[in-house]
This record gives sequence, structure tokens and C-alpha cells, in this order.
Amino acid sequence: MKNYICHIILFFVTLPLWSYSQNTPAAYAVSDEYTIWNLSVGDSAYVYADNAYLRDYPGLNGNIIDSVAVGTTLIVHSPAYNSSKIKGFSAPWQEVTYRKQGQTKRGFIWLGLLALGRQQDSSGYQYLYGYERFFPSTESEPDYYSCAIKRLNPQQQLVAKFNFRSDYQGQLYTTCKILPSMGLDGLQQIFRVAFVGEACGIPSYYHYAGWNGKNFVELPARYSVSDAGVFYYDEQIQFPSEHQKEKNIIYKNIEEGEVVDENADEPDYKIKKRQEKYRWDGQRFSQVQENK
Repeated sequence: MKNYICHIILFFVTLPLWSYSQNTPAAYAVSDEYTIWNLSVGDSAYVYADNAYLRDYPGLNGNIIDSVAVGTTLIVHSPAYNSSKIKGFSAPWQEVTYRKQGQTKRGFIWLGLLALGRQQDSSGYQYLYGYERFFPSTESEPDYYSCAIKRLNPQQQLVAKFNFRSDYQGQLYTTCKILPSMGLDGLQQIFRVAFVGEACGIPSYYHYAGWNGKNFVELPARYSVSDAGVFYYDEQIQFPSEHQKEKNIIYKNIEEGEVVDENADEPDYKIKKRQEKYRWDGQRFSQVQENK
């Protein structure tokens, strides 16, 4: 089972924080550039968990000194320390400061409680997304994370939550974006989350969640993967506002390429193309089966 977010060896450097107690081990600084959160000193971070504990030491043996609610803004003040396995996956700790009841406070937080990404719209509503739990591979399916998107109102109260699954095959970073309705009747916004793998053979997954003013709606997802000089597989989504052909129809254009001669100086691909069609009825999407 993969115990780390990324398939990269972390180099550990001993860095004692302080004499916390005679029974508490020294904290070890780890290279924070290899976590999918990718937080450096001075960066802002946002609490993803409904309620997250702060501790006086970067580890589960530290004393709980405070708690903060979902959406709370934190400022990072240390490199990543140690690593703890919670909810099925490992992540380090970082020291942060935050404002609460008019005071600036400080403590250590486990990165698994933080959002992987955040966007705010012009009305002050926030979208946060993060990991819920990691599930190791079985004979029938690969490793995957149970993830969720949370929508908060301007008062940082949870309005709605959308759960989705993201297969894990070594993706190194993640991005997110708020899109307009893209020509789909009844939707106000679309929130797109991507888990990106840039190395050969590591796929990128793109998840779309529509917001209709009351609830999230699942949209067709897409992914792409390639192995240089061997093959590639690519899916692209076209929304009604982009293709301008049929109302409330999403097209998924799929292209597969397989190298004819792997020993050739310039790869020559045998390419196959096809298209899938999805209809939006105002409540859900369904794939349209067309006669060939």
C-alpha cells in the first residue's frame, strides 16, 4: 500500500523543536515540497475538516490546545514535520497561526485536515475540497481517495457537500477552478477539480460538480494518460457554450494513439477517435446511446 501522497522518497533531516518533555521525541523536518498540499512558510491554508484540532507538538502525542472550524484561514510558519497516518493516509504537520476571538494563536496541524484547494466566487461563497479517506487497492480496483467538495456561505457556514472518488496512481499535484454554467440550464456554477500526473503512465483526472442553487450535481468526468513513444489516451469535455450545437448536451471527445514502430526516430501513431454524448435534463446527466 502506498503510504505517502506521492511516489517520491522523502529525505529526513533531524531538527529538534524544543525540549517538549523527556518522553516526547524530537521532531523531524521533512521536505514539504513533496506533499500534494505544497505549503511553504508564509503561505495561506484553509481548514477542510468540519472541526480541526491544533496541538502543541507536531504529532498525535502532542496536547490538543485548540480547535478551528471549516474554512478558517491559517498562515504557515514552519516546514513540514514528522508524519502521521490518519484516515488511511500519511501526511506531515506544520506550525500555523490563525485568528480566533480577536486574538492571533499558534499551533501545529496535520495537513490531512486542510483543503487541497480553495476558490471563492464574487458573492463570497467558497468552494473547498480535500481528502476524506484513503482506500488501498484490492484485486478488483486500484488505490483511491474518497474526496469531497464543500460549499461555504460568506459566514463560513457549510451549505452543501459533494462526495466523489478519485483513483490514486501517483498524481503529484491538484488544481481547481470555478466555471460559469457553460450553457447548462438551471446550473449557476461548475466547480472543477483536477488531480494531475505529469509523469509517463500516470493519469490526470478531472472531476466536475455543478451547483444549481440548492444542491451539487455530478457531471461527466474525464481523464488522460500517456507513455511517451508508446501510447496516449485523452478525453476532452465540450460544454454547450463551447460547441454551440445542441442545447444541454455535453460532448466527450476521446482520442487514442498507439505507436506503430517504437524504434522509429519520430513516433508515428495509429489514432482512433470517438465521441460520447451526455444529455442534461435539468436534474441529472444521462449518456445518449446513438445508433451507428
